[in-house]
Parts: sequence; structure tokens; C-alpha cells
Amino acid sequence: AVQPLEAATAATAAGSAGSHSDAGSAAARPWSLWASVGRLSQRGWLVVVPLLVGVAVPFVIPLLDFEYIEGLQTLLPRGDPLTETFLEVQDHFGVSQIFPNTIVVLPPNPGDVTSRGWLNASCHAMKFMASNVTEVMRAHGREAGDASLQNFAMKASDFSGLMIQGGICTSLLISLLENPLAKKYGDFLVNGFSNEDRTATKVRVKTTLDPFSTVGQKWIAAVRDAMAASEVWVSDPSFPGDTTVLGEMHLTGMAQEQMDGAADTFASLPRVIGATLLIVMAVLGSAFRSAVVPLRAVLCLSWMLLVTFGLGVLVYQHGVLQSLGIRPFLTSPDPPAHHAMYWMTPCIAFSILVGLGL
Repeated sequence: AVQPLEAATAATAAGSAGSHSDAGSAAARPWSLWASVGRLSQRGWLVVVPLLVGVAVPFVIPLLDFEYIEGLQTLLPRGDPLTETFLEVQDHFGVSQIFPNTIVVLPPNPGDVTSRGWLNASCHAMKFMASNVTEVMRAHGREAGDASLQNFAMKASDFSGLMIQGGICTSLLISLLENPLAKKYGDFLVNGFSNEDRTATKVRVKTTLDPFSTVGQKWIAAVRDAMAASEVWVSDPSFPGDTTVLGEMHLTGMAQEQMDGAADTFASLPRVIGATLLIVMAVLGSAFRSAVVPLRAVLCLSWMLLVTFGLGVLVYQHGVLQSLGIRPFLTSPDPPAHHAMYWMTPCIAFSILVGLGL
């Protein structure tokens, strides 16, 4: 009877000593700010969630105005002598001379590039395109309140190809150069604007706009729309049957390549973001064996991405911090309607932000 009593007394004493040891280790544990904030946010989540949503709203709204630009200027160091030299050359010779725009025309028949009828129809199509683009760009200017665009004018002389030079149709000249006596000079001229098989010809297009800017993107879109409307040229609208098939037209150049690449990238970006968040959920779910942890991580990442990108639009597009006079926060000297971020910035920042958030 004595032994069980002694065993119970020893067990009670051991338990009491263990509890004192646990209390001592808990008291010795260092205080952590983030751990305390985490515990507090979990307990008061009914207050924290609406608060986070309210904080995110002022940053989400500017995202609706997000615009991007392409080109080399945004990649060059501002104020550097090399940058200033590049901009000076560009100002003196024009953006079109540094980064030329070219329309590649693929006529339906190889001999069309020297056909008087096809050359004459394509020349009038170029004049129509100039008029059409002028109307579209002036409409953009009225919508944006941009006085420079409201006075924009694209002229027929902005096109330079076999069918048009200096705004004048050259179909008669080309047909005369096909004469055996002048064929040598005619071939030299034709070969300068077409390939060896004469299945394609090119037309240089000048513009006073920067094709890499947001306004330049609108100009490219307007030219492409005008080209699509001119692939079948109707010489006289009163006789719809009197048509000339000009063939396919493609506007090419560095600005167009970057514009198309940026458009494809942003079209794929939602799928990339969705796949990334699903992978994050799968990894965290398998690691912690919990459904709450990965869901909370994805919600926090989404909140952080929205706030960061919204802040980027406010700073670099709307210029909310340029009053500080800090060079990286200064927007471009162009009109406010032309301000935008470089198209690669959000794509690169997304991967960095997800890595930092995890």
C-alpha cells in the first residue's frame, strides 16, 4: 500500500517540475513582431480582410489605365551622354530614319509589280490609306484632348515605293522603263523595291510620330486597319465590279515586332499568373498538408501583386511622386496621354514579386 502512494507522489512531483520547465522555456522565448501580428490578424480576420480590401482599392483603380510602350529609349540611362546623342540623332533625322517602317505587299501575280494597272491601283490605295489614317489619328486626338494629334496629317508623300514617289503615282514611268531601250534602268529600279522573283514589293512609310510610344501604337493600328481595307481596291465605287486585287499587305519594322511581341505576352500573362498560383497552392498544400495555408498564401500574393502594379502605374505613368524631384520618379516630357511603362517591366516584376512573397 505504501509503494503505490510513493509512486503517485513521485509522478505528481515530476509533472509539477515539467510544467515549471515548460513555463520557463516559454518565458525565455524571444518576442517576435511578425508572429504577434500574425496571431492578431488571425484572431481579428473579420476586421483585417475588409481593411486589406479597402487598402487595395486605391491601387487597383489605376490599373484600369495601365498602358505600356516599347522601344530602346526607356532602356537607356537618362542623362547619359550616349542617350543624349541617340536622342539628338533621332530628333534631327526622324524616328522613321532610325527605325524604318515598311509595308510589304504580296501581289496575287508575280508580274503585277510592273503592271501599270496594278501600280496605279496600289498608288491610289496608298493615298486612301494616308487620308484614312489622318482621320483616325485626329479622332484619337479629340478623345484624348491632345492638340498635336488633332492637327496630325499623314500625306501621300510619306509613302515611297514602286507605285508612288513624292505623292505622285509612277505607274506610267515604270511601264515606260519596261521598254527594251530602257529595260536595264527599269530592272535596276524595280529590283530596288522588290525581290528577285518579283513576288513581293516594299514601300517605305515615314511618320513624325514615335512608333514606340502609345500614340505610335495607335498609328500602327490605324495603318494596319487601312491596309486591310485596301487589299481589294475599288477604282470607282459606282462600279463595284471594277476592282483590283492588290494582295496581302504587312507592316513591318522594329516597332511593329515589339508591339506584336508585347501584345502576345500580355495575352498570355493571365494564364501564366493562374498557372503560377496553382503551382504555389499545390506545393504549399503538399508541404503543410493543409487547405488553409495555400489559400491564404495565394490571396496574400494576389493582394501584393495588385498593390505593387497599381503603385507602379501611379508613380511611373501618372507621376504622383515626380514633385519630389528624384530622377527615377520623373515621367517623360511627353504629354500626359503619352506616359506609360516599358512593356517588359510588369512581366519581369511578376516573377520577382512571387519569389519575394513566398
